[in-house]
Amino acid sequence: MTRDEELLKEVSPDLKVWKRPIFEPYFWYKIFTGKRKRAINPGFISDHVQNVSIKERIALFIRSNFFFPDPRCFWRRPSVRYLSKRLKTEPVDWIITTGPPQSMHLIGRDLRRKTNIPWLADFRDPWTGIYYFKHLRMTPLQVKRHKKAEQSVVREADIVTVVSPQMKRDFTSLQHTQIEVIPNGFDEDDFKVEPKNYDEKFAIIHTGLFTKDANPNQLWKALSSLANTTSDFRERLLIVLVGQTDGAVKESIEEVGLSSYTRFVGYVSHLEAVSYQKGADLLLLSLKKEPESKGIITGKLFEYLAAGKPVLGIGPVEGDLARILSQCNAGVMYEFEDFEGIKQYVKKHFNAFLRNSSIHAPLQEEIATYSRNNLCEKMAALLGKNR
Repeated sequence: MTRDEELLKEVSPDLKVWKRPIFEPYFWYKIFTGKRKRAINPGFISDHVQNVSIKERIALFIRSNFFFPDPRCFWRRPSVRYLSKRLKTEPVDWIITTGPPQSMHLIGRDLRRKTNIPWLADFRDPWTGIYYFKHLRMTPLQVKRHKKAEQSVVREADIVTVVSPQMKRDFTSLQHTQIEVIPNGFDEDDFKVEPKNYDEKFAIIHTGLFTKDANPNQLWKALSSLANTTSDFRERLLIVLVGQTDGAVKESIEEVGLSSYTRFVGYVSHLEAVSYQKGADLLLLSLKKEPESKGIITGKLFEYLAAGKPVLGIGPVEGDLARILSQCNAGVMYEFEDFEGIKQYVKKHFNAFLRNSSIHAPLQEEIATYSRNNLCEKMAALLGKNR
C-alpha cells in the first residue's frame, strides 16, 4: 500500500481523532502468495484474476468467502464495542461512514442500532454493483449474503450519499431512504503548484493507477500512426504515465513502437501529480472495460477539470463521466475501439498546440461546483437539514 505523508498536512490539528489498533490480514496474504516484500497491486482483483498463480487463486477464494464483507471485517466488532462506550460520554450529532471498504458501513449500522444516533452512509463506490464483484470467486450463498447486507445498510441509514447518478438509481431500487449525489471533487489549494515544463513537447499525461483492464490499445495505435505519418508529431510527441502502470500497458506501448516517446514516472506525491496534470497538453482518462463503467466517476476526473487542460476520455460515451466532460466543455469521451475518433481528436489538439491555441474553453462556473468547498457546503447543509 502506497502512502503519501504529505496528505496528513491537510488534517486540521484541531480535529479530534480517536485511534485504535487494527488487524490486517493482507500481511498473511503476502506471505502465502510469496509477495512478502512487494506492495499489493490495488488492481489485482479487477484484472479478471487471469494469469495468476494457483496460490493467488486460492487466496482470492479465501478472501471472497471467508472475509465478510471484505478483509477489514476484523475492524468491526472492536470498533463497535469501543465506540459504543465512548459515545455515551462524548456524544456526536451524526455517525458518518464512508466506503469501500464496506466493513465501515456495517460498523455504522451496528452503531446506529446501539446508540440511535443518526447515520449517514457515504458510498464512494458501489457494493455488489462494483465492476470487480462478479470476478470474485464467491459461492452463491456468499453473494446472497452481500446483497442482504447491502440492502440493510441502504435501508437503515438515515441518509445515503453516492458519487454518481447511476449509483443513485441503483440504490433507489433497494429502499426508500433519502439518497443524495455528492461526487468526488478537487481541492483548489492543491492547484497553486507550478506546472511541469515539457520542453515544448506535446505532452499526453496520465496520472494514477493504470491497470490492464483500462489499457487503451486503440489510442496507442492512433499515436503510433500519427508518429509514423507526421514528422512534426513524431518530433513533439511525449507520453508521460505517472503512477503504477501495469505490465500489459507497457507491452502495448512497446508493440506499436512508442517506447521511445514514453516516460514511466512511477509513484509521486499528490501535489507533484497535480504539477504533471497542469503542464499537460492533453490529459488521458481511461476507464475499465466493464459495463459498470457507465456509472463510474473517478476522482481523477475532477483533478483533471481543475487542471484546466483538455481531457481525452476513453470509455462509455453515454456514461456519467462523459456527461460531466460535456457539461464542463472540458473534453470528449470515446469508446475503446473508436480508433478514428481518438486519432482525429489527438490530431486536432496537436494542431491547436502548434498554433498555441486551444479547442476547448472549459466552463469555469460548472467546474467550480466540484470544488471541495462547495461539496462540503452541500454535505453540511444536508446534515443540518436532517437533524
